[in-house]
Amino acid sequence: MDKNGIYIAGSDMNAGKTTLSLGLISWLVKHFEGGASFMKPLGQKTTVVDGEPVGEDTFLVNTSLGLNIPLEYTAPFTMSSGISEKFLAEGHPSDMKKKILKAYRHLRSISDVVVVEGTGHPGVGSVFNLCNASVASLMNIPVLLVLNAGIGRTIDRFTLCSSLFHDRDIPLLGVIINKVHESKMEKVRKYLDPWFSERGIPVFGYIPYVKSFANPSLGMLSRELGVETLISWKKNRDVPVEGFIAGFGSSGEIISEISDTPESALLLSSKRREVIDAILARRLSGSLEKGPGAIVLCGKPSENESYMSNACDKLDIPLYRSLKSAGDSVSILNRRIFKIEPGESVKISEILRTVKENVDIERMIRCLQTSGRTQKETTGKPMDRLRSWLTKIFYRQ
Repeated sequence: MDKNGIYIAGSDMNAGKTTLSLGLISWLVKHFEGGASFMKPLGQKTTVVDGEPVGEDTFLVNTSLGLNIPLEYTAPFTMSSGISEKFLAEGHPSDMKKKILKAYRHLRSISDVVVVEGTGHPGVGSVFNLCNASVASLMNIPVLLVLNAGIGRTIDRFTLCSSLFHDRDIPLLGVIINKVHESKMEKVRKYLDPWFSERGIPVFGYIPYVKSFANPSLGMLSRELGVETLISWKKNRDVPVEGFIAGFGSSGEIISEISDTPESALLLSSKRREVIDAILARRLSGSLEKGPGAIVLCGKPSENESYMSNACDKLDIPLYRSLKSAGDSVSILNRRIFKIEPGESVKISEILRTVKENVDIERMIRCLQTSGRTQKETTGKPMDRLRSWLTKIFYRQ
């Protein structure tokens, strides 16, 4: 078993694999002389870089942490549209395993630890005979499983997902419980800690749910809604807009939401002038100290909007226009799952801090250095170890 690689698997899509990878690599780079590298063997969601499709998660980690790893190593294979049908019909591409293993061996030779991020849930990639468990087995590295927080649901998903790795005799390094609401943290730990402990599975951390991590930035909103800028502003706006407010209520209700989340963008019909007037009046009077982070006027322009532009400019409120209606705009955004982008420096810094404060990375690395057998075999009760040993003997026969 290679003790210098960690395979990050997730119980579901968007379980937090990339978030954990960012925090883990950031820590490893500072504590290992040879540093750490990153790869995602099977990329799903892609972006275009220099004319070539690249996995979004790969591009995010590589760029945000300044790893400067060539794409052929950090993203050896991207699952583009139609490739599943081609593989089933023709057996191509047939060199996936070779490319993935070559990439891993290269990264292993240039760094002390290689963090390998899986794709989706553990079964993703099965169409290519390369589910997450198969890839971990190919690299011969232990698995760290990221689970969405809950109690019964978390245990159920663990049982389902871990079975794929167990069937291939891949050691399970431990688990991370992600997106735990602060109000439920104590309760979740109370039940999950003993359950995993009885089975010899280390829980390396409970990461709290941070709403802003999943909120779209202003750049994301702009791309999704096709907005154009109506004014420019003078002050430095390095802090990104996070999330949005659907401006469908009364003026008082909308202002109350702005007061609660002043960094959010307000999506508002161009016809709702009374809301704009109320926001401007509150800001000028000081009863609304700050916010919204931006205003997006939705739909066809109305008459005499110049005063809005002038007032927003003076108050440093970015003002945008989208020709889509407010209803369509909100519907589009509600259907999307927004992930972190490389340019969101404030959000990325917060992710690194959150992971380091809530995950026992030192303990994880100690377990990695002593890995080689499943946790049940190394820490389980004597009868459990005996049953595991006998089972292996019979299966080999």
